[in-house]
Formats: sequence, structure tokens, C-alpha cells
Amino acid sequence: MIRIVCPFCHAPLGANELEMATFDGHACLVCPVCDNLLVTENTSANASLPSQHEDVVDA
Repeated sequence: MIRIVCPFCHAPLGANELEMATFDGHACLVCPVCDNLLVTENTSANASLPSQHEDVVDA
């Protein structure tokens, strides 16, 4: 099983534990522990990312 560590809260997470969301057309994963976004698609250098999932529209 693939496990990652959240760069914000440092919680060890399995890929199946992360919630899916979209922000400005980009697929994201949300940490269920701290609710921060883990962006999975490349974004432009000018894009600013929110730090909380409340700013995200669920797909």
C-alpha cells in the first residue's frame, strides 16, 4: 500500500484515506486530519492555492 506523509500536519496517510476535490479546475487531495490541500496536478506558477478545503468546490 502506498503511504504518504502530509506536509502540513505530518500525519501518515494511505492513498485511500485522502478525500478528492477540485480547485480552479485542478484535481486535489485533501488531508482528512488537518483539511489542507495536497495538489496532485501541475498548476501554473501564477496560481495561488488555498490552505483550507472550505475554499474548494467538491466534484
